[in-house]
Amino acid sequence: MDQFLAMAFAQLTWRESLRDIEACLRSLQPHLYHMGFRGRVSKSTLADANETHDWRIWADLAQVLIGIARPLYAGDPIDVDLNDTVYALDSTTIDLCLSLFPWARFRVHKAAVKLIFG
Repeated sequence: MDQFLAMAFAQLTWRESLRDIEACLRSLQPHLYHMGFRGRVSKSTLADANETHDWRIWADLAQVLIGIARPLYAGDPIDVDLNDTVYALDSTTIDLCLSLFPWARFRVHKAAVKLIFG
């Protein structure tokens, strides 16, 4: 749960590295409990969690959230006429030093937006 909260916080606040995430969360240490964090957030813990947790967990979570959001906004008019529903998910990458994080494969494209047609 702490990994999800940290990654969501990083996405919403435009953090650029695990060190940046850690420093920012440490500066908010007294408030982390109220944000749902269960303990201290450290760079190595985040790196280990990102290495071991399968990305499909987040894909499944996105599908659940889409399932919740779809009925909430079903009646809202949009400016574009589409045959199907389109969702844009941001998959911004965080730069990591390969000498310190050999598991982090190099990606050519950054801040790719994945469109899901439903």
